Parts: sequence; C-alpha cells; structure tokens
Amino acid sequence: MHDMKIAFVHAENEFTTELFHQLKGRLHDHEMVSWVEHKTAPADDFEAVVVMGRFTREQMAGQAKLRLIHTVSAGYDAIDLDAASARDILVSYSPSGLTGNAISVAEFAVMLILAASRRLKQVLLPLGKNGIAVHGISGALYGKKACIIGLGTIGRLLADRLKPFGVNIVATDDHPKSISGDLTVFHTDQLKEAVADADYVVLCVRAGSDNKNLINTDTLNAMKKGAILVNIARGTLVDESALFDAVKSGHIAAAGLDVMQKEPVDQGNILLSLSQVLITPHVAGATDITLKGMADYAEKVVIGFAAGQNPEELVNNPKMTHLSN
Repeated sequence: MHDMKIAFVHAENEFTTELFHQLKGRLHDHEMVSWVEHKTAPADDFEAVVVMGRFTREQMAGQAKLRLIHTVSAGYDAIDLDAASARDILVSYSPSGLTGNAISVAEFAVMLILAASRRLKQVLLPLGKNGIAVHGISGALYGKKACIIGLGTIGRLLADRLKPFGVNIVATDDHPKSISGDLTVFHTDQLKEAVADADYVVLCVRAGSDNKNLINTDTLNAMKKGAILVNIARGTLVDESALFDAVKSGHIAAAGLDVMQKEPVDQGNILLSLSQVLITPHVAGATDITLKGMADYAEKVVIGFAAGQNPEELVNNPKMTHLSN
C-alpha cells in the first residue's frame, strides 16, 4: 500500500462538507484535499478523486497522475466515461443498496407521492401570504395504483413501502421474467402500457443516453387523466416542457420532482410557476445513514485501490487495469 493524494470533488453544502470531514478522518494515511466543483483544481497531481456530482473531461485533462475516479452515488452519468477510459482511469460507483442511499431515496419518494396527492404545496402557499388555506378534495393512497419505472434496489424498496398503504404496484424492468413475487412487471419497451391506468408513475430507473426524455409528450398522453408523476432518479428522464404543458392542461394532476434537467434549478424554470408541481433540490438521499454509508464505501474503495486492488463496481474498461500493474 502506498500513500496517495486524493481530491474530494463536490458542491458546497452541509452534506458534502460533513462527508469531506468524515473521509479526511478515515483516510488520514493519505492526503485528502477538497476540490469544489466549477473551481480551479487545487493541485494537478491527484492519483484518485472521490466525486459527488460531476467530473468532466476538462478536469481529467489537468490530472496526469489520476488513475481512479470513485463516485459516492449510485449514478455515474455525470462522469465522462469515454474520457476516463481514454486516459486509462478506472471509474467506480457506490451501489445504493450498500450505502443507505436506496432506503433514503425510497422514503423520500413516498413523501413526494403523499405531498403531491395531498396537494401540500397548494395548501401551504397561502399560509405564507396571510391568505386563506386551500380546501378541497385530495387523494388518499389507499386503493390506488403506482407504476414504478425501474425495479432496481430503490424501486423494490419503494414497492415494499407503498404496499402497507394499500397501493397496488406494477413496474417496468429490462428483465421482467426474472422478477419474483406478486408484482405485475412489464418489459421496459412496454412503458405506455405499464403507465396507462396508474395513479402514480415513479421514476426509479438509471439514466443514460438511451432514455433521455423518457417521459415526453407521448408518454404523458399515455398516462390516465389525473395521474401524478414523481421523479427521484435523474432530471434527464423528463421533458420539462412537455410536463409543464400536461400539468397546465390538467391531464397530469401534479408532480413531485427531486431532480431536474439543470441543477441547481434555474429560477426561470417554467415548472416553478405551477402550484401543482413540488420541486426539491436533489436531496432525497441526503440523510444520516447515507452519509455514513457513502463514507464507509469510499473508504473501502480507496484503501483497496492503494493496496493494488481494483474496485468491485467498475463501470468502464480502460486499457490499464491498475497503476501498480
């Protein structure tokens, strides 16, 4: 094992600040440096970077010694994999089921479903303006149907948490025949059929170039009138203009979105003007258990790499397998 110089690349917020402090304490045998994203690199000789957010081709180009990029999230769509592979840099991710992130996000999805169903944003808005509280008929979860798009770790945990509310579950998956249990599972290609009579459509699928704007005008039109859309996956999955039109027309009753096409959310985003749309700033996974789990897993990856071991969860295939080989 050799000592390494490591950067933690992150946005500035309470969660990432605490995560940096935990990583620095755990990896005290190595030099751990904070690198705030969108700022100039604090050094040009990092051998590894731990990332929460984006890491670009340009950032890699300035790091000649870099051999490992580890993202503390389960999603790695914000890492330029082609650039990393071309530079013989390994890229690994943190499975959400091993960090507590999946549990946290599934819980948050339930909150967004409840908030959208009970018109929480509309009810609270007048209170801050000394207005009269909104009264009306909101939707209970009991007896409703939810379609979970992507039955991975988060999707399965969400299904488990919705069942006690009396919600009927259908889902989509790339391999529906491999799913055990009493769920009705459609193939990914049967999206329109899957969402057709769902009261809630919840996006839990991994984002990629093949499913950009998965929720578009055609998909929204295939959903029943009065359905609610919830997205706790990635903002690239939703055509925001199409969603605006669908909510404005009344076809889609409401939406709960923790992720957006552009983050932080542009204050000019048209969806912010709709009282039926509740937007949160990508905080579904920001809990105490996720913080500890991410630190635990990143520590394992970095210590293993320093000892000459490749990470278990690699997502690219560079020509070089490891610096020490």
